[in-house]
Amino acid sequence: MYHRSLRRFLPQKAQQRWGASAVYFLWNLLLITPRLAALALFASALPCPAPAHFLCLWPALFLWAWLQRTSFMDSAGGEWLYRGAVATIWYFSWFNVAEGRSRGRGLIYHGLMMTDSGILLGAWWGLRGAGLQQAYAVGVVIALPSAYLLGLLLKGLYYAYLHPKLRPLPAGSIFYTPLPVLPYARQPIRASPNGII
Repeated sequence: MYHRSLRRFLPQKAQQRWGASAVYFLWNLLLITPRLAALALFASALPCPAPAHFLCLWPALFLWAWLQRTSFMDSAGGEWLYRGAVATIWYFSWFNVAEGRSRGRGLIYHGLMMTDSGILLGAWWGLRGAGLQQAYAVGVVIALPSAYLLGLLLKGLYYAYLHPKLRPLPAGSIFYTPLPVLPYARQPIRASPNGII
């Protein structure tokens, strides 16, 4: 619902339909739930190293946010705080913070989180209590990666078929409205008719 409302107030974005919103919610649920479950299982087996795990992974996520050269805040300090918040959110779920195509960054992130969650599940499997039923443990180890992979599949299907896309209108169209040029935006260098820049 948040994503749908956000798109409603961005005039350059196409509106999202209700069915697409449901799939969007479902793939987010299927990606976040296994991550949280893997973290919870790891913390149940190793309560003290769980915060250390966060403290080891967070700087790498912070560095990655910094390397994407975000510029959403008015001050340098605010931008560093923003990147810290992004790194904290990325510990659980990914969202794009940079302009341009996000497929490569998403693949890197999901590969890292699948590997990390697999390591967390492996540590839990090796250290789980003897009283835990084997069938329950096997079911958890199968269900969590399966749910994550299903979430990735739904995410791919969403972006392939359901994500609202805007196609640029031709300049002669009656619905064409040029986007305003911001005074601080870089303008492309155009050659003059005589060839001199």
